[in-house]
Amino acid sequence: MLRKEIALALLGAIVLAAAADRAGAAALGAYVDYASGTGTYQWDSDKYDFDADSSSGAIGFAVNNAPTAPANFNYRLNIGIESLNLKDNYDSSLKMGGIAVENVFGLALVRERDFRWWAGPLLRIGFYSGETDDYRGRYGDRYKTEADLVEFASGFATGINLRIGRNAYLAPSAGIRYAKISGTGTIKNLDYHTQYKDDFSGHSTNFYLNCSLFYD
Repeated sequence: MLRKEIALALLGAIVLAAAADRAGAAALGAYVDYASGTGTYQWDSDKYDFDADSSSGAIGFAVNNAPTAPANFNYRLNIGIESLNLKDNYDSSLKMGGIAVENVFGLALVRERDFRWWAGPLLRIGFYSGETDDYRGRYGDRYKTEADLVEFASGFATGINLRIGRNAYLAPSAGIRYAKISGTGTIKNLDYHTQYKDDFSGHSTNFYLNCSLFYD
């Protein structure tokens, strides 16, 4: 399991959140996030590339240092609990759970007292653990795979911040993430009670929608 990496990621995220808050005018809130896309992956032992659909859903805590302020730049930090599902061509799904930390940097395109439209790059890291359901191998044996993965992603985001109350802001956004994934899996043969470990890597392109609610 990735307990140490997750703990370090949480500690780093807390430090970033505190820094954003101390910078002044930071708004705190929550978000939900959904992403979907496709990718290509590979087990190191056979070097065989296979395609898989990826999807994820998240809910978490968010900090925004400039909801509708006149500043040219804004920064958003998302810290969330996330599910990740990788489904290959044989309908075998690797169902995982973990934590993701995302940094979004925005340049204001429109700045109004109660409205802000922004766009900019994003960087994120995620840690996931999970397993597949039982599935049949090419010779009919029953298998199950357990895996621990790390995701590094970059991308582009755009969104709006809309004041909906004296201290409340609705902030939907959308974008694209280019993710690199690597980790280790344990492949278990359930019929012969054998298992082996193998390294796993790949990349995916995902489009996402995010909706946040902030208060300052």
